[in-house]
Amino acid sequence: MKARLLYPVKIAFALLSLFVMLQGCGLNRSVKEVAFIINGQQLEKPVSVVIDDGTLMVRASSDQIWKELGMSIVEYAPPESSSVYYSDQVAVLMYHQLVDQPDKTKPHLLPVDQFEQQMKLLKERGFHVISMDEYVDFMTGGAAIPDNAVLLTFDDGYETFYTHAFPILQKFGYTATNFVIVASIDNQTGKPKLSWDQMREMKQAGMSFYSHTYNSHRQGPINATGKEKPMLSRHLYLKDQDRIETDEEYIGRITGDLATAEKRLREELGNTRSIVAFPYGAYNQDVLRVLDTLNIELSFTIKPGMTGREDRNAFRFNAGTIKQTPEELIKLLSEGGYTKKKKDNEVRVRINGKNVNFTKKQPIREEGDILIPLRELCKMYSIEINWNNSQNTVALKTTPVAEDSPADPGSDGVSSP
Repeated sequence: MKARLLYPVKIAFALLSLFVMLQGCGLNRSVKEVAFIINGQQLEKPVSVVIDDGTLMVRASSDQIWKELGMSIVEYAPPESSSVYYSDQVAVLMYHQLVDQPDKTKPHLLPVDQFEQQMKLLKERGFHVISMDEYVDFMTGGAAIPDNAVLLTFDDGYETFYTHAFPILQKFGYTATNFVIVASIDNQTGKPKLSWDQMREMKQAGMSFYSHTYNSHRQGPINATGKEKPMLSRHLYLKDQDRIETDEEYIGRITGDLATAEKRLREELGNTRSIVAFPYGAYNQDVLRVLDTLNIELSFTIKPGMTGREDRNAFRFNAGTIKQTPEELIKLLSEGGYTKKKKDNEVRVRINGKNVNFTKKQPIREEGDILIPLRELCKMYSIEINWNNSQNTVALKTTPVAEDSPADPGSDGVSSP
């Protein structure tokens, strides 16, 4: 009797296990026809999409979508030459402070010996460090750059750039750029910053210095509760007046800040080009318009990825962290900047000729096609997306949207000026 009772229990358990296994194998997905509206215009025909665990996936072969967005998506193929990792792209590396000894509680402080090992491996493994002038000519003038091009950048203007990084850069014949918080150079407080004299000396040796804003490398209140966001990209709450800045006040504030930084850099260093690195990587459409009015031609974010000619807002890899060994950094660059390990059905892709990193949901191969996670792609390319699942519509708008999420630990903004 007991055996007869156990048998159906075992069957039920086996069926439950099979159901769970099948769910993991992709039953939690559906295929449907969706109407796409791009910049207010609906495409003539619905597009077949895949909903995979709640993620909207669009086929790389859906030409009508990519044509409207001005995108070409192909699968990444490793270069035929083992010594060429990538071409017509730049791997921009981001650093902050260098220190003598590692501190596990502060992973964003890179030990000087680890930095020197990175520089050594760049040279040994066939990478070519380019100057900011070469980068600008590549981005705006159509100039060629060497294969495996690398641009070295530092943020915040810490004095360790002069005392620790500069001697190593000279040893290897490299140049680098430091994006300085100009107000903290003019009015020194807290951790030691570069002086104008030190910058002038290093500029003679090929280093360059550009804006990290004048005094907007801070977070400010955006409402009465005191919630704070990066102040360059948000309207601030004016506590004494119990209101939010008007559009006019906001534009005036950020224009004045960015213009003052450029003025001081011209006065002290004789800069003839205007370039900015966004604090916390935060910007919005208003910021981009202000850059245009001030003739600030290029900008830098903190998003990881390779940078191509079309990327006015450059991507940057965080190389200034002890969480990554020098060998791991070189491996990352030699694999075309792809930061995620590829699983069996995952695909690495190139968009408009550039290697692109998907950090959450990865593109996958299915039935001879490639499925692209649309929401993450839209975030990377500042495309506004509105997916109405009940009405089977997806609206896309290519006007840049705000990028104002504070940086992760170990990235920009981890240390106070």
